[in-house]
Amino acid sequence: MPAHPLLDEAREAWRRRETEPAVDAALAAHAAGDSDALALACSIALRGYRADLLAPHREAVAALPTSVPREGVLAMLQIADGNLDGAVTRIIALAAADAAPSAPGDPPADPLDDEGMLLPLLLAYLASACAGAGWWVRARRCIDAARAVIAAASEVDGRVPPEYVPYDLLGVDAVVELHTGAGDAAHRALVETLAPLRLSNNLSPVHALALVSLGSVEHVSGRLGEAALNLVRGARLAPAWRRGVRLHAEVELALVRIRQGRWREAAEAVRGTSAPAGAIEHDWLEPQALAVHGLLLALRGDFDASRPVLDRVALLCRDTPTFLAQMVLTHARIMSAISLSDWPALRRALDDAAEPGYRHPYRPDEWLMLNLLASWHLGRIYEFRSGVLAWSAQPGADESAYRWAFVSILAEHEGRYAEATRAVDRALGLLSLDNDPLGRAWVRVVAGIHYSLFGAHGRPDPRRALVVYEDASAELTELGAGGLARRYDEAVAAATTEVVRGSQGEDPAARLTDQQRIVADAVGQGYTSGEIAGLLHLSKRTVDYHVANIMRRLGVSTRREIARVLGIRP
Repeated sequence: MPAHPLLDEAREAWRRRETEPAVDAALAAHAAGDSDALALACSIALRGYRADLLAPHREAVAALPTSVPREGVLAMLQIADGNLDGAVTRIIALAAADAAPSAPGDPPADPLDDEGMLLPLLLAYLASACAGAGWWVRARRCIDAARAVIAAASEVDGRVPPEYVPYDLLGVDAVVELHTGAGDAAHRALVETLAPLRLSNNLSPVHALALVSLGSVEHVSGRLGEAALNLVRGARLAPAWRRGVRLHAEVELALVRIRQGRWREAAEAVRGTSAPAGAIEHDWLEPQALAVHGLLLALRGDFDASRPVLDRVALLCRDTPTFLAQMVLTHARIMSAISLSDWPALRRALDDAAEPGYRHPYRPDEWLMLNLLASWHLGRIYEFRSGVLAWSAQPGADESAYRWAFVSILAEHEGRYAEATRAVDRALGLLSLDNDPLGRAWVRVVAGIHYSLFGAHGRPDPRRALVVYEDASAELTELGAGGLARRYDEAVAAATTEVVRGSQGEDPAARLTDQQRIVADAVGQGYTSGEIAGLLHLSKRTVDYHVANIMRRLGVSTRREIARVLGIRP
């Protein structure tokens, strides 16, 4: 029987990578009685990552003879049902049976076999799905099975998978290797494969998942700059039909940007991010998208809005575990607990993140800092002291601002005030842009508390305390961390009161920092905050914050009064 004309239409649509029209045409041919049309619809749907289009035809697919397209669609529909384990078992069994030779003259089981082997594609997809769920052992089985199928086919008839599949396998292999502590051979292979392509500007959509995977490895390893570069490139290159790759890249990039202190860029990265309705992987993608939106709300201090979002993420992750969503959720729990001074909640979040098999995204000194912060505020002094001493014995401890801040806290607690001052001075001196912005703010607050109580010579030094408090509050305000900024503003106000009380009769300008004097002079000259921002290369928000602090220090309530008190003439 001649092929139905709609099959040609389906193939033509698929050549244009129009998956849904192609599947619809093949299904129409199947409805018209063409016996080969359903297998073609299955192959197109799998290659276009749209097996959901065949959900209404599940029984008809199940009635087909056993083949890679049939088993692939049934496996994808199992994933849609939440049964990833069953899908893996099905396709692994198919891979084991793939060595059986076909009878002479049999037509190929996959109508699109000339576009590349479908079975390794399915195994690579399942490997990435298992890695996304944190099922590292299953992911490894899928990777190994895919490579075995590719090697066997190469020896028998020279068939190869679609061009992007080997790169997908390289990327997922590096992620699995990292989370199972299996060395760095896969990571090195991935870097060495992508480097010449990057240098020659030959990266393409074929390399999207490999780039996103490399970004994930760099992120969890603490190399945030490299992580961001690879995630940005992977997100841009991900083709429209690989929606899960793009969404994962956007969510992880947002988390990296948050940890870099680039919160506006984080919000921009996920502004339009949502799980695609009807997609097979919807239940795995939805918690990721929700988690990062909930985290951004929490960081801004909007806990009433963030709490129900994050609670929903936690509920979704119980049914459909997703590693990235859990990592974002952990960060949100930790940041919320610190912002609310809920130290038991911080301890619970840290304990959950320390479970075997879970890799959190924090650098070693950040992880130690968070745990000691919980111990101190929970009053576990022996645990706190032991932790500080153990950290101090580690290589490189002298270069950590966080560690010196804790040395100061411990010395102050034990009455060694001169040592505490030296330690807090060292902590401030070590702060850099490599530190998390919230961590920098915390170190400054530790210093502010010390200076306000003991100063440099055992006497309170509110002026010095005010400088570091204002630095902390300014950075948090610039970030948009409203909740923490408001808390630190209270410390600024208290320190300002002490400075003003102790400087009666002095030149009012002596109450200002060098930067504040520059801003105050510009205000007195009649410049607006926006104009001052342009002149000083600051953001308008930072200028407004400086103006507010200047008025507070001078005890005035308007910009005009700044000029009057300081004697500035236009």
